[in-house]
Amino acid sequence: MAGKWLLAGVGGLALGAGGAALSVYWKHRAPAAPIRKSGAALLRTNGETTLSGKIRPQHIVPVMASIEGNLDGFLVEVGQEVFEGQTLARVGASGLELARNAAEAAVAAAQEQMTHTESSLAAARLEASRADAGQTRSRMAFDRAQQVLDRQQTLFRAGATSRQAYEKAQSDFGAARQDSEVTENAARASTELLDSLKNNLTAAQKNLAGRTQELEAAQTNLQSAEVRSPVDGILVARNGEAGKPAAGELFEIATDLFALEVVLQAPPVLFSKLRPGQQALVLIPDLQSAGMPGTVKQLNAGEVVVEFECTLPAVKPGMLADVRFKLE
Repeated sequence: MAGKWLLAGVGGLALGAGGAALSVYWKHRAPAAPIRKSGAALLRTNGETTLSGKIRPQHIVPVMASIEGNLDGFLVEVGQEVFEGQTLARVGASGLELARNAAEAAVAAAQEQMTHTESSLAAARLEASRADAGQTRSRMAFDRAQQVLDRQQTLFRAGATSRQAYEKAQSDFGAARQDSEVTENAARASTELLDSLKNNLTAAQKNLAGRTQELEAAQTNLQSAEVRSPVDGILVARNGEAGKPAAGELFEIATDLFALEVVLQAPPVLFSKLRPGQQALVLIPDLQSAGMPGTVKQLNAGEVVVEFECTLPAVKPGMLADVRFKLE
């Protein structure tokens, strides 16, 4: 039956003079509380041996920094639940933040310059349109004045018009020519200004594009400085110190706190009697609960790893556990 050790091997009642004999495979009677000494055999009685060790998750995801630098600080504590993509710490981000802020300021300045140039260009286009319209009207007026002058000149030579009319035609022509020259110069200046502002706008757009790329690069660098959680889980370990280089595994995240294991140090005599797959009983001294069935998962140079499943929220990684083995 799961969660409890079963009585195994009850001998049958012999008939006759032999009498009755009862054989118990695994005794339910709890032994006297031993002295807590992690890694040592706590009890040996009736073929049972108990070792003490610490609980850890079976499934752990290590998290390391993606760039070199000093650890600016931690943003999460051990035991805290974390989610995928959450920022756990920052590495060398102070200088990168300054670079990002400078890039943001440069983008803002470039955007303001481009906006101002666009506004000036719009005004210049309107002025150029007006200058072109004025030049067209002036040319038409000049052409009419030229025609009137030519006609009055012909009539005056033939004696068919007065000197006053002829001189007025000359005066009107001179004014029309002067106005045409003025409007032509204005249109030319407007066109030159328009071309210049177009060039300025192109330069401003290129500048903004370059500053934007710099900002994106600064943001990417800053994001690289953020150590983010790759999975959802519980933070079970945190390494490193703020202000010192971030090296190795900064965090350990458990993805399943129901799948646990106990790490034990077994004496050579006991170690030689254990085997992978062997059953064991896991007890939590801090909890008044029944034992949980476990299995020897791994044996390596005196280290014994016993895996077990636990749905009790009170059982946490790092807690002390007793593991009881039945030796043949």
